[in-house]
Amino acid sequence: MAQFRFPLDKVLRWRAIELTREESKLQVLIEEKARLEAMLARVAHERSALTGSVSSLPALRGDDLRALAAYGLRLRRHFEKLNEARGRAQRNLAAQQKKYAEAKTRVRLLEELKSRRFERWRYEEGRELESLATESYLTGWNRDEP
Repeated sequence: MAQFRFPLDKVLRWRAIELTREESKLQVLIEEKARLEAMLARVAHERSALTGSVSSLPALRGDDLRALAAYGLRLRRHFEKLNEARGRAQRNLAAQQKKYAEAKTRVRLLEELKSRRFERWRYEEGRELESLATESYLTGWNRDEP
């Protein structure tokens, strides 16, 4: 009896590699977005702590106020840049999720095709085995008859 051979095995392996590659890219983008969100949270906390720190300074001078204003402005700009980067990361993540889903669908379709072909092959092998068993039985039965 012949062994089952799926003619698209190489394509299935290639698609599986492609899926793994897309999944790793997706993971990198998820980590990048999380990193940016953590940085945004830290900068937001720092900005809110800055206003409270003004009242805790004992003797404020003009230089101190200028330095605090410059630091606050730098924090605001940094927050805006991080927010823009998070938006880009979110768009990239959405695009990569789409690519990953498409790759997963391609692999799943090939796996379903392979499964169907295997079931059909198994059915044909069963029919062939049954036919062989019937012929063998009839041959033995005909030999036993005088």
